[in-house]
Amino acid sequence: MNDSFLFDCVVTLCSSDHISGFISPNPVIDSRDKITAQRLSFLYKLVKQVKDNIEQQNNLGSQAKNKYCFERAIQLTSSDISSGVIAVEPILYDRDEKISEVIAFYFNMIAKSLIGLSIELSTEKECEVIIEKSPEIKDTLIEYKTVVIPVYKKMKKSKIKKGKR
Repeated sequence: MNDSFLFDCVVTLCSSDHISGFISPNPVIDSRDKITAQRLSFLYKLVKQVKDNIEQQNNLGSQAKNKYCFERAIQLTSSDISSGVIAVEPILYDRDEKISEVIAFYFNMIAKSLIGLSIELSTEKECEVIIEKSPEIKDTLIEYKTVVIPVYKKMKKSKIKKGKR
């Protein structure tokens, strides 16, 4: 494991495995430390492969933008694992394949949302990201809709039905 950025991503995913219960607090077989070490090693290979595939398919112009989008994709995937969107024991799909698909999906989603936005990375060790709207982008990218649901009529009908019984 020679890439500290990838290892940070792997630790984020592994910690979400702890939160979701995929890595049990009290495993029956082996120790939790050994299972965590094995999971870190496996996730490193998985994340490296996904990152290489994404870099071949997408070129956002700069390495910093790719890294930024990939890191955000890892964060969103981690939240999906923690919240149970990616199941601990899935029936219809392979969990690790799903993790790699979700990382790629979020990367593409973030990359598309950044089109027309300028990202300015600071030169500090901790990359602080400032996102500003470019003048070409209109505020119509996000639509807001108001939905009115007539609750009173529905409640009135249900009261009438109860009274007739």
